[in-house]
Parts: sequence; C-alpha cells; structure tokens
Amino acid sequence: MPSLDETFATLTAYLRQPDALNPAKSDPILYFVHDPGETLAVKQKLGVWCPALRNEGWVVEQVSLSQLLWQIVERSGRWDEWLALEPEADPEAMNEAIRDVLRTGNALVESLASHVSKEREHTLVFVTDTAALHPYFRARSLESGLHDRVKVPTVLFYPGRRSGQYGLHSLGFYEFDGNYRATLLGGLE
Repeated sequence: MPSLDETFATLTAYLRQPDALNPAKSDPILYFVHDPGETLAVKQKLGVWCPALRNEGWVVEQVSLSQLLWQIVERSGRWDEWLALEPEADPEAMNEAIRDVLRTGNALVESLASHVSKEREHTLVFVTDTAALHPYFRARSLESGLHDRVKVPTVLFYPGRRSGQYGLHSLGFYEFDGNYRATLLGGLE
C-alpha cells in the first residue's frame, strides 16, 4: 500500500491537471484510500497538507461527516429519547432508528451537498471522518446521492482497502464493493 505522503503526492498531481479530476466526465470526487489504522495519522497530516495546498492557490474546506451526522441527529430531537431507551434497546433497532433520521429527506446527502454543490474557483473540499458512516451508510450512497451535483473537487478520506480501479472494502472488513465510480487514490492491496 502506498504511504500517506505518496497518496497525497498523487492527489496534488491530479489537482494540477483539472482534466484528470474528471476523466469520465462525472463528478470530481476522489477517494483518498488509507488503512483504517492510519486514520489518526491522516488527521495529523491534514495540518501539513492543507497549508501546502493553500500555498498552491487552493482554498481548502474541511467537512467532518461525524459533525454532519450529529447535527442531523440533534435536529431530530430524538437524542434524549434514544439515551433513555439505550440500556434496554436492541442495538440493531437503535442503529435503524438513527439510519432513518439520516435518510429522512435525504438529510445526510443534502447536508453534504450544501458544501460541494456550489461552484467556487480553486476550492477543494476535504471530507473527513468517513468511518462515522458505519453502520448507517456506505460512502458510495453519498456518491450516488450527489450525482451531477458536485461542483468542486471533493476528496473523501476513506479508511479501508482498495481492490482494482473501482472496488473498495470499507473499514477493511466490509465485503468488496465494486460500484464506486469516482477516482480512487492509494490503498491498493
């Protein structure tokens, strides 16, 4: 598997060639695939990578999926109820209730769309905390929901393993999913 810095170098090479961001003329989404055990290292390296990209003229916006998820849950008004029920609740039933809140009105997709669907020159969106999607969503659900709406290069930092050009194993334990159509960087088995 390439190192995090090697994958970042590949990312910056893509960003320097705008046509490379969109080889299939689809949304400019890239997955920065890394070993799940390197998640903390990725967060630490963002403190170096973001300024490096800013020095190249990019405006880098960071969007935490974890924060988006909790904002949606908070707005639902159900959190206190769930906390009261948690000691006796079936974990799968609780997960399903949270999943329903995140899907109602396509809340999670729309929340992320608010960050990536407005065209802005030299702007790059880094989507972090992708592991927080487990067990509610797969990242490809977001990719599908955002189809034809992504107007700025968007990089999802994806903990998992890569299989070939379009296949990913989320968190390294989900089954292979070959339905990703965005550009995958790093993470080869």
